Amino acid sequence: MSPSKPPESSSPSCFAHEADDTYMGYASRAEILSFLEEIRTIAPATAQSVLRIREMLPRIRDDALHRELAELAKTLESGEIAPE
Repeated sequence: MSPSKPPESSSPSCFAHEADDTYMGYASRAEILSFLEEIRTIAPATAQSVLRIREMLPRIRDDALHRELAELAKTLESGEIAPE
């Protein structure tokens, strides 16, 4: 192996950092958009909408969106606001 050539990976798991987010179990952009539209149309907030948010959270890779959805679920659970 020459110093200019990177070492070859010995297993597929070594390539995990190169895999597509959806392959790794995260929601695709289309899934997130569909989910957000579904949540927006569920009014008033129900236990179902909070459950849907909680189910989707582990599949959200974007930290800011994850944080906002977690805060929304918490707020809806507490009954502090009702969705428009």
